[in-house]
Amino acid sequence: MKDSQKVVVIGGGAAGMASAASARRVNKDAKITVIEASKYVSYGSCGIPYYLGSLIDDVSKLVTYTPEQFKKERNVEVLINSYVTKIDASSKTVKYISEKGEEKEIEFDSLVLATGAKPFIPKMEGLNLKGIYTVRFLEGAAKLREDLASSKKVTIIGAGYIGLELAENFKKLNKEVTILELLPRPMPNVDVEIASIIEQELKKNGVKLELNKKVVGFEGKDRVERVVTEDSKYETDIVIVAVGVRPNVTLAKQIGVELGKSGAIKTNFRMETNIKGIFAAGDNSEAYHIVLNTPVYIPLAHTANKMGYVAGANAAGGNEEFPGIVGSSITKVFNLEIGRTGVGEEEAKKFGIETKSVFIKSMSRAGYYPERKEIWIKLILEKSSNIIIGGQIVGYEGVWGRIAALTFAITNKFTPKQVLFTDLPYAPPFNPVWDPLIVAARVALR
Repeated sequence: MKDSQKVVVIGGGAAGMASAASARRVNKDAKITVIEASKYVSYGSCGIPYYLGSLIDDVSKLVTYTPEQFKKERNVEVLINSYVTKIDASSKTVKYISEKGEEKEIEFDSLVLATGAKPFIPKMEGLNLKGIYTVRFLEGAAKLREDLASSKKVTIIGAGYIGLELAENFKKLNKEVTILELLPRPMPNVDVEIASIIEQELKKNGVKLELNKKVVGFEGKDRVERVVTEDSKYETDIVIVAVGVRPNVTLAKQIGVELGKSGAIKTNFRMETNIKGIFAAGDNSEAYHIVLNTPVYIPLAHTANKMGYVAGANAAGGNEEFPGIVGSSITKVFNLEIGRTGVGEEEAKKFGIETKSVFIKSMSRAGYYPERKEIWIKLILEKSSNIIIGGQIVGYEGVWGRIAALTFAITNKFTPKQVLFTDLPYAPPFNPVWDPLIVAARVALR
């Protein structure tokens, strides 16, 4: 009798647990094991800013499934607090330190690397001081929330997604919030017109936004008291470093898994690495960008889940492909919703794509309907083909649906005329009869 296939997944985040669940759907007899270094699996790290802001009262509510549920409902063995020390690709074994501190070994027929990403922390003086945090893992979230209770002045380094979400939530706790951003605008992955609206929203809500500020260190006795930039010092009680993440590829490099130009793991459309039987998925891996026609590193939760779905299915003997991404994302800061998809003008220029663009301001509902709100849309088109390759939308309602529609349009290489004649639904509580997205397409046709 043939032994059951052995699938091992390293990492219990979004991609890892999606891999395990997908592997089980494909192969009901496989022996599936997940090894996770922390005590949590299947949790929503995107919810941490809202837990810190007390919108979510218990950190456990960010956990979708427990190890016990995975064992009971999917027959997946989840080893928490277990740290992988070595992978042997030739003998197909993984060595790890168990929760009890014992050195153990497990065999695999196929392996999924879902080791995720780790916060990027630039070299700065005084990083060892208490009161300096990153926001990535649940373990540190409870401690940070406890520390916030006795802190008044909060400094956030970085004005990206996490930085803006933290600023909103800390202001709701009546903190004095300062954001220090290295670049000349917040949300550097959106274009100037959109960034300026975001900047106004931050300042309107009492956030001190300091641009073109390079942080070089921290001062204090045992605990941080000041953030030091090249030209200024900022008094603070607590600091959150939110300047992005880097792929966690330590194990991958140890066994010769090939990395892409971004430094993340290189895979094919089946999420296979260059080593037979070893797959990768999630925030440690590159994804194919449909617009740019090249692998990129854009670590986002929804991408990680889909990568995991594909990697797990194929690791268990299935045949799935991950077609790629267009880099869609959405967030909010205070009352302003912010969405983007495809590529921006600066990004396109870096890849040698000549563009043209339109930028319009409209309203979210019919002119006669109460409580209509402002919305701004920017479309970026490839000049030679007139195909829409990017879109950015900010507004006080209705951004998600329109950025979702643009995502479909960009994925399918629509022109403005095709968007113009797309049969978008209409009713006064939701949009004007000429939806702002259709208006932007009409302007692009002129």
